[in-house]
Amino acid sequence: MHDYDEPAWRPLPVRPAALRWLLLLPLTMVFLPLWWVVWVFLAVCFYGVATVAQLIVYVLPRAENGAVRVLDATLGRVPFIPRWCVTPVALVREGDTAYYRARVDRRISRKTRLVGTSHGFDRELELGVHYFRGAGAGYVLRVASEQGWNLHPVLRSHPRRRLRLRHDGRPRPDFTN
Repeated sequence: MHDYDEPAWRPLPVRPAALRWLLLLPLTMVFLPLWWVVWVFLAVCFYGVATVAQLIVYVLPRAENGAVRVLDATLGRVPFIPRWCVTPVALVREGDTAYYRARVDRRISRKTRLVGTSHGFDRELELGVHYFRGAGAGYVLRVASEQGWNLHPVLRSHPRRRLRLRHDGRPRPDFTN
């Protein structure tokens, strides 16, 4: 089990308002659209390579974990929303722990309900740091583990960048009634 008291699992420190408004917001408005164009281009290229890798996986079934790791090591390193990006939510809610905790709770409970109705499909959940910045990765993992989520066994998670979770597929009893 993880030690949630380590600094990496705690909420990220609050960024100064001057940094957010004067530096990060203009950078986000200028470079984020360019970032997304490059990201989509890389995604198309890597998924083209993935079709060839899928043919290899059909021939060699044990190569599947290796193919997933290769795609994770390439496209998984380039986040869709980078850490330096300041979303409108981050501008307004920076340092609001209660908001981020409620946001994480809603997302995990919604995804858990979907797992229960999808008959084993869609059992993976990925949360970027912009989603749980004020709550911390330790809080996300604590809440998610109560609902049957664990860290993904194949894809890596990093508490300061992104968490990748996988549900065990078993329904949890609902004691709210």
